[in-house]
This record gives sequence, structure tokens and C-alpha cells, in this order.
Amino acid sequence: MIVALRAALAGALLTVLLVVLAVLPSPVRTAQSAPAAAGPTTTASTRPGPRAPDGPLPTVRVAPYVDLTTPPLPDLGAVAAVSGQRDVVLGFVLAGSGCDPTWGGTTPLTDPAVQGSIAGLKSRGGTVTVSSGGAIGDYLETRCPDAASLARAYGQALDVVGTDHLDVDIETDKGRAVSMTRVADALKLLQDERGARITLTVQVESADAGMTDDARELVETVSGRGVAARVNLMVMNFEQRGTWSESMLDAADLSLAALQRLWPGSDPADVARRIGVTLMIGRNDTDATTSLADAGAVVDGARARGYGYVGAWSLLRDNGGCPGTATEADDCSGIAQEPWAFTRTLRGFG
Repeated sequence: MIVALRAALAGALLTVLLVVLAVLPSPVRTAQSAPAAAGPTTTASTRPGPRAPDGPLPTVRVAPYVDLTTPPLPDLGAVAAVSGQRDVVLGFVLAGSGCDPTWGGTTPLTDPAVQGSIAGLKSRGGTVTVSSGGAIGDYLETRCPDAASLARAYGQALDVVGTDHLDVDIETDKGRAVSMTRVADALKLLQDERGARITLTVQVESADAGMTDDARELVETVSGRGVAARVNLMVMNFEQRGTWSESMLDAADLSLAALQRLWPGSDPADVARRIGVTLMIGRNDTDATTSLADAGAVVDGARARGYGYVGAWSLLRDNGGCPGTATEADDCSGIAQEPWAFTRTLRGFG
């Protein structure tokens, strides 16, 4: 009798215990039911690593170069009327006496003919970017002794032309030595003091390498100073691999990849928007020739990749006045074409 009673009590206690355990919350959660752990997301603001500097960036999307240093001086207003192209990059500001900025090293910035030509373009709603440097001549970047004097020279050129957009075209393939630190410090002063918009126009080495070592050094140094800038790739004058349009786009792709590694904390789309590509229409200085089909493929590729800008060297070469020429000419493309055909193709980007 007593044994049976003890067994009954034990059974009752076990039942009560099981009921209690059933209603208590379980300390164990399955992976499916557990809430997502809090942690960093991969949005543009929280990507790990350095970001591209914040600041004013160029907004112009299509702007071929115009060479003011090779006579005759163009009537920019008339060119805009017949070509339809109102946004241009004017080259090149070079050192005159000492650190004094001039057009081509000889023509004063305030030359009345140049000023009149620029005014004619602006009267048609055009915009102007001032370009310093280029392929030949004495650079302000080497003649100005320090960052402060270089920034003043840049600012003087911007003021005379009446623009806030400076293009710095540093080309070192001919052995020219440029202090990247001096340039970066000058651009920092210029952007901090007046909100200048900066484009760094740089050389590419090849379709297999992207930017040259000097180009990467310039971009890295300027970025390290906190200067916001567009990086404009000169996809010209290098060895062709495959089709010429593929070579140009491959060189740009590798350059974009280098910038993404430099700015891993930035949204890839933002990095792409900071890229521009400038092609050389028609006959290049090397064996390559940019056809209209090549230009169209580059424009389409730049749009698909989300780049921010396309340009060309140069607007006044956009004609078929010297088809079949064996070398590059300053006033014609060297191929058979209709006038302004490349310009119309580039404007399809905008």
C-alpha cells in the first residue's frame, strides 16, 4: 500500500514538472528563430576603408579640348554655332616668365582676342574649363616654387577666364619631373579657399596596366590631401590589344579598379562617377586610329559603367580635311569623316 502511494506521488510530481517546463521560455533558440545579429552593413556610408574625398566635383559631362596655343585662334562662339558643342576645355595654361600663367607660355591670359573668343562662347550658353599642363611647354607645376604660388597662378587663370573648373593635365612620359606633393598642396589650397572643381587628367600605360605609375601617384597624393577630384583618363597613344575600342575600355577598367582599391570605403557607383575618359579622335600619335565606331563603343561603354565624363582631343580636329595622313595633325582627324561627326557621337553620352 505504501509503495503504491509513493509511486503515485512520484508520478504526479513528474507530471507537474513537465507542465512547468513546457510553459517556461526556452533558453535555446534555433538558427531559424533567432533574430539577426546586429552589426555593420555594407552601405556606402559604412564600407570599411578609406573613402574618396568629399567636396565640389565637376558637373560637365561632355567637353572636348580646344587648343588655344596653335594658330589660328578659333572663334569659339562660331565653332559652337556650327558644331553644337558649347562646353569645352581650353588648353593650355603654361608658365611664362617665372610662375606667371599664360596661354601656351607666350600669350597673356588677358589677351583681348582670346577674351573675345571666350565671351562669344559664353554668350551662347557655353562653359569653359581651364587646363594647365599638356604635352609640351614649361609647366606652372615645375616653375612655381611652392604650393602657395602655384595655387595663386591657378586662381589667376580661373579668374581671368571666369570659371571654377581647373583641369590639371600632367604628362611625364617625356621625362618631365613634377612634384606631386606641390601640386596636391596647391589644389588643396585652391579648393579650400574658393571651392574650385578639379579634374586630374592622367596618362594610361596600356590596356594591361591602366594608369601609369606617375598617374597613380598623383591621384593618391591629391586624394591624401582631401581634395575631391575627377580622374580623366587619356585613353590614347598606347599599344593596341584586340580592337582599339576594347583597348581603350580595358585601360579604363583597370584604372577604375585601381581607384576602387584606393577608395574601398566608397560606393563603387560613386567611384565610377568620378571617372572620365578622353579619346584622341582619328589618327593618334602612335599607330592607333580612333574611328567613329570606336568612339561610339567608348561612349556606350562609359555610359554602361557609370562614368561621369567623356572628352576628346580635340574639337578642331573633328573634320575630314586630311584623310589618310601618315601622322597626327593639329587641325584634322586624318580619316574620312563628316565635320563634327565625333562631336555628335560624344554628345550622345550626355
